[in-house]
Amino acid sequence: MKFWDTYTNFLTMKHKIFFFIFLSFLYSQNIDMYLSLLHEGQVDGVRENLPELISKYPNNPDVLYLKALLTKEGLLAVEQYQSILEHFPESRFAPDAAMKIGEYFYARGLYTQAAALLRTLPVKYPRYIQIQRATDLMVNSFLAIGETDSARYYALVLKSMYPGVDVEQYGLSEFKQPASQVFDLKIKVPELRPYVIQIGAFGNQANANRLKLQVSQIGYEVIINPLESNGKKFHAVRIVRFKSKREAERIGNEIKKKLGTDFRILYRPMSQK
Repeated sequence: MKFWDTYTNFLTMKHKIFFFIFLSFLYSQNIDMYLSLLHEGQVDGVRENLPELISKYPNNPDVLYLKALLTKEGLLAVEQYQSILEHFPESRFAPDAAMKIGEYFYARGLYTQAAALLRTLPVKYPRYIQIQRATDLMVNSFLAIGETDSARYYALVLKSMYPGVDVEQYGLSEFKQPASQVFDLKIKVPELRPYVIQIGAFGNQANANRLKLQVSQIGYEVIINPLESNGKKFHAVRIVRFKSKREAERIGNEIKKKLGTDFRILYRPMSQK
């Protein structure tokens, strides 16, 4: 009798596991179906189904990626892609999210940020299928800011990692030494930290300096940025720099508790003021 109960429990568990796998398969197929519909231009139809998907799977990276694809406002979409990279770096659409951010930077003319992100993508996601696209944007970003040597350097690196990548099209002369002598995959690339906290903007620079000193004394890196609005000059006091909006908000709230200072979170890549 004991054996039969054990066997029955085993079968029940086996069916549950199979059912779970089956549901996961159906879910994955649904996401792929929505992506196919997007590629076919059926945007409105997919958007109608998005609220139901978010309701059922609020923290699923695939759904969050679909949501980002449907987000019209570019900066908001970038924040959503960055959230995927921060919280779900191993998810299947993480490399696509990184690519979308790189494309956004490139389209906005933020070539330094685009190059910094795209040169790390093949190392982080070696199985990513759009390596050629990432290479093209990376090289063009370096060339746009006059970094020809960097363009040549990383083009050679990617060619050594992915022999099928076409780098001859860029017209860059190749290094004579082997790639192993010019590149170390263990080199750490600086993280993108595009968020800053603005805690005040003053017409009088002395007031800006005073606030900067107060915040510096409690352990934060503070800068003063000169700004101009409606013909008037201001001195913006900002705390720099943060990887995510959430991290910046946390620090902003801590400073508000200590100093009573209101704050704003700004998205300011290194090339923007």
